[in-house]
Amino acid sequence: MLLNMAVFGAALSYVLMMVGHIVLRRREPGMARPHRTPGGTVTTGFALVIAVLAVIATFLVDPIAAGATLGAFALFMVYFGLYSRHHLVAAAPDEEFAALAEAEEELT
Repeated sequence: MLLNMAVFGAALSYVLMMVGHIVLRRREPGMARPHRTPGGTVTTGFALVIAVLAVIATFLVDPIAAGATLGAFALFMVYFGLYSRHHLVAAAPDEEFAALAEAEEELT
């Protein structure tokens, strides 16, 4: 059961990552990205289909494990939506470096 829960969690994470990649490519096409995806959203879409099939297959193999993991994911998403996203760390390291560089430029 634990292995099925791990597979379901990983597959669901892949689905969320693929959806996030496609959404960012559509909404922010000009954003600077340090890494390129070979094939762009076409290969990401293919990976998304495979990940969705893996999620569905996990429900067919062990519905209790899949349901428990889905419930845990839902609880974590509710926690993030209601509390955690309002209490994030002030800034990412790259934003802090950019703020420091801007402050140094103002001094010179």
